[in-house]
Amino acid sequence: MIALNPKTGLPDKTLQRDDFQIFDNDRPVAIATFDSGGQLRARPVALWFLLQCSMQKYDREGSGFFRGRMNLFTPALKNLDKHDTVAVAHWCDNGAAQVDLRPTTNVDAAVTTAEQVLAPTVNVDNHDRPGELALQKSLQLIVDTTRSLTPEPAPVVVFLYGDWSGMPRAEADHFIGELLETSAIVYGLKDSRSGAMPIPLRLLGSAFQEQMEVAKYIATQTGGEYASVAPETYSTSLEEILRQLHFRYELGFKPEALDGKRHKLEVKLAAGLKKQRHGVRLRYRPAYVPARQETR
Repeated sequence: MIALNPKTGLPDKTLQRDDFQIFDNDRPVAIATFDSGGQLRARPVALWFLLQCSMQKYDREGSGFFRGRMNLFTPALKNLDKHDTVAVAHWCDNGAAQVDLRPTTNVDAAVTTAEQVLAPTVNVDNHDRPGELALQKSLQLIVDTTRSLTPEPAPVVVFLYGDWSGMPRAEADHFIGELLETSAIVYGLKDSRSGAMPIPLRLLGSAFQEQMEVAKYIATQTGGEYASVAPETYSTSLEEILRQLHFRYELGFKPEALDGKRHKLEVKLAAGLKKQRHGVRLRYRPAYVPARQETR
């Protein structure tokens, strides 16, 4: 969870355990654990760049605008904490999905690997179902790879993607539910030249209960956000994401039941603190899924 100062837009890193209240399905619950990145107690981050492969005449819709410019992220990556790592994965509309670089402290290797992913151009005729399934597979690979690490870091996915995407809403919600069983946070950076999806496609998606801009939807449902950036702001935008992560709060509580169902989650400032910190904005995932470790 991130607390943002309304005047500066920067994370507020001075809050303590008693400053928060948590509600699980509208019922107050006791905070059992409290960690703050501002006090260097929060888990290290595994930062994943998630790319869509380069496809012919598909730069605007996918990740093509980032090709040849991944080095612009290097200054921000140099600001990773010493225990943080960076990794690369991708998917393609031909159904391919893979981890290209496991979490490493070598930021130069991450930049080089991302460029290698984007370099070849794939000819794909069908940009529908195979790509939807490949995207889901890539996210699952990221979660599984991160869980295999000891100690397990917090997985943070950063889409570098134009997000001209759609998917049946029920299916999007299903695999978001799987992400909500983890501590994964999803962000997205979209090159401003990608523009918006055409209005007719948006209307078509709405009529058939499709979730458009799927990556942005995943981000908002996991407590992250999606931003439009230009090449000259690639680094500063990633630095802002890292700043939020490094000064995040991790609040733990015991669910009443590990029922595997989606629970509404709400975090508030304690009543006595609201006036003192007027306007402080809390950003957190709006739901979570309590599941037993063995079922995950």
